[in-house]
Amino acid sequence: MSEKRANRILGIVIAAIAAIALIAILAVKDPTEQLDVNSPESKVQQYLTAIADRDFDQALTYLVEDSKCTIEDFDRAYVQDSLRILLSDTTSTETTASVTVKIESSNGDPFYNGYAETQTFRLTKDDSGWKIAGIPWQTYECGGVYK
Repeated sequence: MSEKRANRILGIVIAAIAAIALIAILAVKDPTEQLDVNSPESKVQQYLTAIADRDFDQALTYLVEDSKCTIEDFDRAYVQDSLRILLSDTTSTETTASVTVKIESSNGDPFYNGYAETQTFRLTKDDSGWKIAGIPWQTYECGGVYK
């Protein structure tokens, strides 16, 4: 076998291994820890999952009843394709809670580290459970009020 042909075969084998490795890395995701469904952290997790899935009708159900946010406010919001949410801190009483999360986004570029921001969600508890109050992340304007 000529050296040129051997190098070509070796290059094809290396490319195939690299492609398989890349597919394996993309296929493996960190499993999402499911929180206690009755906790304020779980309501924030469910809300953020709905936002990431662009299910804005569902996202609205996690807000307090008198929220000024509408579906149009969510339609105007920009949601990055790649999000990672990390729970940072929670403080709560019987009827109020504050849940702080770190939201990381990336555009898939291996040379771009992405963007991270910290958001705090304020929640209140009523007969139906925990609800998010105020103007929550990813909407910065609800009912004409700028956050």
